[in-house]
Amino acid sequence: MYIFKKYVNNFIKLNSRRLEMKKILTVLLLLVAGIGYGQTWTYVSALPAPNPPINSIYAVDANTIWVACDASGGAARVYVTTNGGTSWTLRNGGLVSANSYGMFAFDATTAFVGNANGTLFKTTNGGVNWTQVLAVSGSFSNGVYMFNTNYGIYVGDPTGSGQQFQFRMTNNGGSNWYLPTGVPTATVANEWGVINAWDCTDSSHVWVGSAIATSGVGTCKIFRTSTGFYGTWSNTPVTGTSGTQGIYWQAVGFVSNTNGMIGSSAGDIKKTTDGGATYTSVTPPSGIGTFAVMNMNSIKSDGTIRMSTQGDTTRVYKTTNLGTTWIREFVPLQATLGQISHFSFINANLGFAALGGTGLTGGLIKYTGPSGIGVNTGEVPSSFSLSQNYPNPFNPSTMIKFALPKAGEVTLKVYNSLGKEVETLVSEQMNAGTYEVTFDASRLTSGIYFYRLSANGFTDTKKMMLVK
Repeated sequence: MYIFKKYVNNFIKLNSRRLEMKKILTVLLLLVAGIGYGQTWTYVSALPAPNPPINSIYAVDANTIWVACDASGGAARVYVTTNGGTSWTLRNGGLVSANSYGMFAFDATTAFVGNANGTLFKTTNGGVNWTQVLAVSGSFSNGVYMFNTNYGIYVGDPTGSGQQFQFRMTNNGGSNWYLPTGVPTATVANEWGVINAWDCTDSSHVWVGSAIATSGVGTCKIFRTSTGFYGTWSNTPVTGTSGTQGIYWQAVGFVSNTNGMIGSSAGDIKKTTDGGATYTSVTPPSGIGTFAVMNMNSIKSDGTIRMSTQGDTTRVYKTTNLGTTWIREFVPLQATLGQISHFSFINANLGFAALGGTGLTGGLIKYTGPSGIGVNTGEVPSSFSLSQNYPNPFNPSTMIKFALPKAGEVTLKVYNSLGKEVETLVSEQMNAGTYEVTFDASRLTSGIYFYRLSANGFTDTKKMMLVK
């Protein structure tokens, strides 16, 4: 590939039409290499000293991001940014000194975080003070998620063989967490959950990875429910590559109620098309070598599953067809020197990844897609306009079209029925033209939402309905 690139560059220098040819050949090179074109991962920042590695991340929007980290200096480390990672604030008031795992936030004020002791905390004042809302001695927090202000789920380890996994739920905003009947039980020694190894498509459909940390064991379970945490649980034993540490199905991503993927600590990748009843092997990306799948993230609106891998270097790949083809997304140097521990995406075109790994520097990288905004026409509109979204009602994504007669700073934001901002779709300098942007509401609940366009003194708001 190096020789081919050198040849192309020399050819371009000799060609009088070098600018046009360079664009064409660049696209060809990227296609040959299997590299994503038009998408970008950029380095944002490192966490403040002592730069603890990040274990879990939750991005509320483009500006508000929470991270749960390893403890350091005798104190828990949870940070929040309200400017997209430009600066970070330590928020650990009331947290015990333990590594923090599992992160969820509604905004910059209300958030949840778990830890290695099986304890869950909640804050309602931006982390100035945290209140313990769950404690299960001998367990371990792997994830937490709130579907609305009242209902949420928590994923934690069993306390030992013969004990139930801590698959808990809340109906009162996280003040109390209940262990429903029917939650699966660990049946062998060293059977545990795995950090961030779970996914859901709605409050009913949830999948959870597990591990058996016993040398030579190569099979462990993927748990699933289609009736919610309060319903019936099933599991599928999935065989991968055994190692001295056993096997960990530590990456889970589902794009629909039927289609999803899992990845293991030994580089096994599997897919399912029947909701997790059965799994089949997927060929890894070409040239990847020996690796571990560290995390997966799914975008329900376009069927994308991303995975981070650790091997000769840190890599990110994405697929839109359950691994039939892979596209490598190159990450900045700071990520290749560390480990991408966890993804959090706002929508298909905006996401973040946490940098972690034992003894490594915690930091943040940012993904922006091929702008995420489609130019509908090259003609300059005569006036500002904001069109009704289509389709409407919608589930889970819809298209919003707007027109700009002149260049300027543009924002397009979505609000819930209470007037609370739930997503920023556009916030940038834009040229005159007609644009379309996709709004992915996979993580939101059914209801009425409003979207508002502001540009050069023009403001318009329209209503839309999400029906799940």
